[in-house]
Amino acid sequence: MPVDRNVLPPLREPTALIFPSIEREMLPNDVRLCTIDHDQPGLVNLVVLLRAGSATDPSGYEGLAGLTASLLDEGCAKYSTLDLHKALGDIGGRLSTDVFSDATVLSIAVLERHLVAALDLLVEVATSPRFSDEAVRRVRTLRLSRIAQLRHSGASVADRVFRRGVYPSHPYGHAPIGTECGLTAIDQDQLRTFHTAQYAPDRWTVLAGGGSDSSGLRAVVTERIGRLPTVSLPSRSDLNALPTDPESAPGRLLFVPREGAVQSEIRVGLLGVSRHVQGYEALKVMDMVLGGQFESRLNLNLREAKGYTYGVRSSFDARCGRGPFVVQTAVDASVTAAAIKEVIREITDIRERRPVTDDELDVARSALTRGFPRNFETAGQVVGAAMRLELFGLPDDEYTTFIPRIVKVDRDAVTTAAQRHLDPTGLLTVVVGPPDVRASLCDLGFGEPLDATD
Repeated sequence: MPVDRNVLPPLREPTALIFPSIEREMLPNDVRLCTIDHDQPGLVNLVVLLRAGSATDPSGYEGLAGLTASLLDEGCAKYSTLDLHKALGDIGGRLSTDVFSDATVLSIAVLERHLVAALDLLVEVATSPRFSDEAVRRVRTLRLSRIAQLRHSGASVADRVFRRGVYPSHPYGHAPIGTECGLTAIDQDQLRTFHTAQYAPDRWTVLAGGGSDSSGLRAVVTERIGRLPTVSLPSRSDLNALPTDPESAPGRLLFVPREGAVQSEIRVGLLGVSRHVQGYEALKVMDMVLGGQFESRLNLNLREAKGYTYGVRSSFDARCGRGPFVVQTAVDASVTAAAIKEVIREITDIRERRPVTDDELDVARSALTRGFPRNFETAGQVVGAAMRLELFGLPDDEYTTFIPRIVKVDRDAVTTAAQRHLDPTGLLTVVVGPPDVRASLCDLGFGEPLDATD
């Protein structure tokens, strides 16, 4: 039986959520410890949060934070690379390092009976990497190869050009992987200097959750992590201070020609907001109506009604500083200009001409709330959520109150959010497509497209 997409499915009441309590303490060596009261017998999750993301890369050494993190499991003072991975394998440990704009995150999940061994390995990896010549060359080569590979992806090129366009002189303007010039310039001295400054224990926030007894977990972590020596370094209160966010720029269009392309990658957006923005809930609902789900205006227009694309979405990227807002899609090259016009029209309509309806509001709020509790089912998910509270400085009841706050968002709040944070005159549009598309872009109101390099 065919599905009528115009008929909304029945909406369920959202499930209430109670986030586990977090016990915080400052250890004598200035390590900040957060123990999350979420039992998961048999398995524990440990996270080390460092405010040493790619935004802390020094100018000219873009990729330093990412390269440093990638080298942590390439041997340390106590273990060679092979011995380290054997030790991890012996305890069934899964060690991962992730670098974002605002943070580096080290995490390990391990059976509860191997907690002490896992803590010792985590400390060893984080505090005494070898940075051997061979490992630096090999990992750097891999990352350079990845950058070269990404140049063959129209989507990756569009993302990179858009990011640089929104942040022309801000460290948010480069991806954590870095740049070719930056990676090539990095040597062992830069790696060791960065590691000494950014990985000192007094800069750690350690989060632990899972196991069968949170108080016992806290005692073990306190004892092992508390052994780390206090490091005396010069005052560095502004070590991770971000440069001032850039001002929003007038609307413009950047074009990257790609010979032989049959599709155009499109990015339309602007400088958005920080995670601390007032009215965050209304912004989330507004984005969901605009392009954050399948039933969004953008998707129903460009995909369902016009058949321009297989999918289109919008998003606000949460960061400590002002993150980007972006609409992204790929369309047949022949409809590039038409698709951009529709994107701009939908952005303009939601803030000026076509306010959100009651049905749209219900669907958006339901999409945000109905599956929300599933984000906190495992100890790993809960520890990750607690890590985000620490990173963004959010209150402990952020998740518990999220659903009620979303439910309270009304149509006026959505309109206000759109008017406040979506300025059609300041849109940056990026097109990566065949050269013959360029002429059609001149009629979009941005003037002559500016050629950009990938």
